[in-house]
Amino acid sequence: MPLSHQKLSVFYHQLAQQLGAGLTLAQALASPSPVPRAEAAVLSARAEAGDSAELIFSAAGPWLPAGDRPFLKAAAASGRLPLVAANLAARHGQLAATGRRIAMASIYPLFVFHFGAFVLPFLWMIDFEHGLQGGLPEYLRGLLTILVPVWGGAALFAWWVKEERPLALALLDLAPAVGGYRRHQALANFAFALGNLIEAGAPIGAAWRSAGEISGSRRIRVAAEWIQRQVELGRAPGSHLAEQGVFPQEFVVRYRTGETTGGLDRALLALAADHQDTANRRLQFATMLYPGLLFGVVAMMIGWMVIRFAMQYYGAINHMLDGM
Repeated sequence: MPLSHQKLSVFYHQLAQQLGAGLTLAQALASPSPVPRAEAAVLSARAEAGDSAELIFSAAGPWLPAGDRPFLKAAAASGRLPLVAANLAARHGQLAATGRRIAMASIYPLFVFHFGAFVLPFLWMIDFEHGLQGGLPEYLRGLLTILVPVWGGAALFAWWVKEERPLALALLDLAPAVGGYRRHQALANFAFALGNLIEAGAPIGAAWRSAGEISGSRRIRVAAEWIQRQVELGRAPGSHLAEQGVFPQEFVVRYRTGETTGGLDRALLALAADHQDTANRRLQFATMLYPGLLFGVVAMMIGWMVIRFAMQYYGAINHMLDGM
């Protein structure tokens, strides 16, 4: 399992500082870090034995994300490992902050939902004419009636998203705020990956293919594979970006400008920062919108139960008065 974004940020920041200060890769890997100690010792020994950085990072265990390896290999081959490690540190720091923001925003709505889920089955068992109806089995049945469909549906939907099922991805893209977040986050991932790979000296065609895989978007991945084929035919990517209808106009213009002026890596990293800022704003709006909607649904359910109890209560009183 890969290290968390926060631990990866610490590792890359430390690696960039140590290599920039003049330490060898073997010394940097041997230093205390979030990397599992046994893994770090093996990688350091391989570096000490004279293995290339490409072989060393290829031999890393599952703690190193697959999406980071192309950056590290290309950077090591071109002598730009400290710079790319610093970029990766900043990137994983941003992703860690985003993850914390999502987790904090989810606590309250999840608490409200589960509070309602545990209270409603008990309220359903109350009858003002005959008192509490049923016992623990009935309460558990009511609780599972709420939780099983919700958690089962959430788990199934998450699996569909992980498997990139078209229907699940289409629903996410149509969801207010979430769709915008996904589009801009995928563009940020792609631009960051492509900019760093080019900065590290990777061939342009291979860089496009790897960046498409890292983006997390099927549409961008397909477009990147198509661009790679154009590069293999000797064509510049910039003149064909608009043909796929995947990249926004601003992305196309700034890519072409960077391609023409020789500052493509800087243009892409600037694009990555801009799209990341937009993605963060969309995410912030989503973390306000959906908890509010969930709270509203729970409030309506509780309101409906209060009205139902009030009607039962007054019905019971009327029945008693009619019998007097």
